[in-house]
Amino acid sequence: MKTGRIICNIVASLTTVSAMAQQSSEVISYLEIYDLETRTHSVLKEFPFRVEAPHWTPDGKYLVVNKDGKLYKISVDGTSDLIEIDTGALTCVDINYVITADGKWIGLSSNSPSNQKHDSFIYMVPFEGGEPRRVTPQGLSYIYGISPDGKTVVYCAYRQLDEEADIYAIPVEGGDEIQLTDATRFDSGPEYSPDGKHIWFNSVRTDAMQIWKMDADGGNQTQMTFDEDMYSWYPHVSPDGKKVVYTAYRRHEVAPDEHLPNLNVQLRMIPAEGGEPEVLVELFGGHGTLSVNSWSPDSRKFAYFSYRLAEEITSPMKEMGVQLYSARKLIGTPELFAKNHKYVLSRLSQMGYTSAEAISYEDGRFSGLSPEHFRKTLNDAGLDLMSSHVTHTLSDAQLDSGDFSEEMEWWDRCIKAHVKAGIPHLVMSYGQPMSSICHFKTMAEYLNAIGRKCTAARIRFGYHNHNHEFAPVDGTTMLDYLISNTDPDHVFFQMDVYWTVDGGASPVEYIERYPGRFRLIHIKDKHEVGKSGMIDFHEVFSNFEKAGTEAFIVEMEYPSSSNVLKGLRESALYIRNMKQTTK
Repeated sequence: MKTGRIICNIVASLTTVSAMAQQSSEVISYLEIYDLETRTHSVLKEFPFRVEAPHWTPDGKYLVVNKDGKLYKISVDGTSDLIEIDTGALTCVDINYVITADGKWIGLSSNSPSNQKHDSFIYMVPFEGGEPRRVTPQGLSYIYGISPDGKTVVYCAYRQLDEEADIYAIPVEGGDEIQLTDATRFDSGPEYSPDGKHIWFNSVRTDAMQIWKMDADGGNQTQMTFDEDMYSWYPHVSPDGKKVVYTAYRRHEVAPDEHLPNLNVQLRMIPAEGGEPEVLVELFGGHGTLSVNSWSPDSRKFAYFSYRLAEEITSPMKEMGVQLYSARKLIGTPELFAKNHKYVLSRLSQMGYTSAEAISYEDGRFSGLSPEHFRKTLNDAGLDLMSSHVTHTLSDAQLDSGDFSEEMEWWDRCIKAHVKAGIPHLVMSYGQPMSSICHFKTMAEYLNAIGRKCTAARIRFGYHNHNHEFAPVDGTTMLDYLISNTDPDHVFFQMDVYWTVDGGASPVEYIERYPGRFRLIHIKDKHEVGKSGMIDFHEVFSNFEKAGTEAFIVEMEYPSSSNVLKGLRESALYIRNMKQTTK
């Protein structure tokens, strides 16, 4: 790890407090309780700002939370207001803090009150409030655990900028620190087991952040989780010592040593002796959700925070679809769909998407599901099933001969499946490049034949353009020919505004040239919608009525980062906040 990366981790991951103040008005926080006996979770209290890191007090009376660098307590029934805990001169408390087993002290990390730089030290403060006492002589120290006897602090520390984060221990009263781990890269999150014999922590030493356990003196360091598709953070051991709950990030959304806010995460649990993880909760959260031990004293419940981005709630709602191809890295195969669809589809609904366009039809099924089951899956997530993309092109021989009769049996089966799914629009998603009017003619006849079958089945049939349809051929283009030679009663066109511009044409000029032919429109940019500046989306939207557009679908072809859901959220909010809207 280079020096710059270490500083980035320190600022972005470990000293979140300064950023937290900036985000507090942008997030709705939900303090939730998970009940292990009933396997249910419920919202205890809602806050119109960011609150993080709930910690159950040992006497069971309060939950302590962090807001804007200060600690507060709230009654466990959620009826009280936030009651500030006096931390003296410390006003920039990190979200990693620990209440001692006797409930008398809080160990916390904070920037030095003398300079407020990112030089975090560890302090002890009376739970009832008072002036802090500094424990660690050196900065860049972040507390995570205190031994059950209250005598030792364990923490993550950077001791030189060209070294890695390791785990250290130091007497609560101060003294010499002892280095417990020296693995390459990043060790963090140390927490004692209730009997004080072990320390649980997370480490990226295997190139994937996972949960580990070691003896209290640093010996016998043992990997405890092996989550193949997740990065695992912050193990918290139940007071009875039997269970460990932790936060798991999906690998496609973060780097191995990142634990960021505002992402889709899971809360998982394993037996303390090790074993297969159980997924307890899927939620929108991350850093701040479960950063400290939040088990109830009886080990039956634990507290955590889930979040909603306030802009997702307050921005104007629009009826808008999303092309599921945009999330193909997450749900693009039946296997990925089965594993990820629940959180992906529900997250898309939260962003403001109201419907979806499928890409997954094959042999009578959608993403491996029956048509009826596929539709129900989307509906359960809050999405209507607006349309479906399918591709079934003609061979060169068929284009030459004009005989495509054999292909119509395939379309009969395809249309039947779409009727079962209740999909109102069926769109041919691709037609291969063609360089002769003869081929154009066959293709137009092919589209008309499919369209008539769809009309008979009470489905609307359309054709989706890419950029090659705008290449000149014998005084026309493929798209001009297809529009001019297909029956408007049976064939509509789904304009993709990005591919239109990329093909050298103007979406609005085509709307003016062929009014009423573009029943559906793909709103797409080179990356996230509105980011490139190459498309005037306001002008496109204002011409929907002339285009005959009844609905639009957002697609993200090339996301600018690996976090696909972040890009889809940015696209949704850009459109929701546009001044010009569809009619």
